Amino acid sequence: MVKIYYDSDADLNNIKNKTVAIIGYGSQGRAHALNLRDSGINVVVGVRENGRSWEAAKADGFNPKSIEEASLVGDLIAVLIPDTEHGVVYDKYIKNSLKDGKTLLFAHGYSIRFGLIKPPSYVDVVMVAPKSPGPKLREAYLQNFGVPSLIAVHQDYSGKAKDTALA
Repeated sequence: MVKIYYDSDADLNNIKNKTVAIIGYGSQGRAHALNLRDSGINVVVGVRENGRSWEAAKADGFNPKSIEEASLVGDLIAVLIPDTEHGVVYDKYIKNSLKDGKTLLFAHGYSIRFGLIKPPSYVDVVMVAPKSPGPKLREAYLQNFGVPSLIAVHQDYSGKAKDTALA
């Protein structure tokens, strides 16, 4: 059953005291990182060291970290890299940083649905999928608007996964 949520259903306080690790700084990663930071959320960007995305994140005022470092400090880890890279990056850099109560977030359900990633039982797993390319998402935010998005909860360890996804 489809349920429509509105801004009034989302409470940023659900992530206000958390660190959000944005893994990847391409189209979606950049938009999510900037929008969250501009909303007062503590954001850390995790990318391959000294690559184009590293320089882009620096140019936008972030102090980029390696994917592993960002995953270690992130309470919410948003995996915003191409689906084809999810499994390798998760196994190599993210999996060992998952501790009780962290949240894994994806913008697409492919890796979870088809088993490329098998998260441990002690984390929340959610999807937040804006129905827009990242630059349009950022543009809408800067104009004080939003874009339609899909959310889903795959695993609700904390009992608050939906609230986290909505935030």
